[in-house]
Amino acid sequence: QGFNTALIKGVLMPMKAAYLGMPVIATFVLIMGVGYIIGGLKSALVVCGFLMFIALTEWWDRALITAYMASFAVIVSVSLGVLAGTLAAQHQKASKMILLVCDTFQTFPSFIYLIPVIMLFGVTDTSVLIAVIVYATIPATRYTVEGLKSVSQSLHDAGSMSGVNKMQRWLKIELPMAFPHIMLGVNQTVIFALFMIIIGAMIGTDDLGQYILKALSDKNGTGNGLMLGLCVAFIGLSVDHLILTWANKRKALLGLV
Repeated sequence: QGFNTALIKGVLMPMKAAYLGMPVIATFVLIMGVGYIIGGLKSALVVCGFLMFIALTEWWDRALITAYMASFAVIVSVSLGVLAGTLAAQHQKASKMILLVCDTFQTFPSFIYLIPVIMLFGVTDTSVLIAVIVYATIPATRYTVEGLKSVSQSLHDAGSMSGVNKMQRWLKIELPMAFPHIMLGVNQTVIFALFMIIIGAMIGTDDLGQYILKALSDKNGTGNGLMLGLCVAFIGLSVDHLILTWANKRKALLGLV
């Protein structure tokens, strides 16, 4: 309970308040600015179109709550996935164990993750986020392993001949070369996180998922359900477009395309 309270009061509540307190115009400027930096005017207009649809609905604030939960979960999942993937890529025994764990967790139905966390933390955002993190860490780990193992042995040899240590080689050679693969893993992590957040609405959240469940239980809620589903899809598509554009640019810089 101490961990749960500290996490909610110290991290989740301030983060949620920051998302909800951001003006709509500022959100558009920020996201479009990121799109312009990554992919120019085309990307800025694409993400603007996705955001415009969400802003014109009555669920903008619910979408921000969904985005806050997804952001927190993705940050933690990617951090854990990169660390686990790095360990797996460098040690054969660790690789077998970590990939076995990933395979095992992927065989479980998604709602199964909610049962143990509810018993530990009750019906809170913490419960949903921990379930999301466990589920979404899998693709981050897999793509990190794939990316690091794809680094050419000649680059490892060149680094060793230059006198770099393992940490320097990881930071200066392996991570930059594996970056496109890792970003694809981040992309999948975002999709997994959004999916699991919607499933998490079954235990009582106040994001888009809760309204989707209400629409599904209402015989006249087909229209609302469709609109809410599109809002979630457009959040995912916005992130997907930005990440893929960034990854493709990075591939071009590295001469991998």
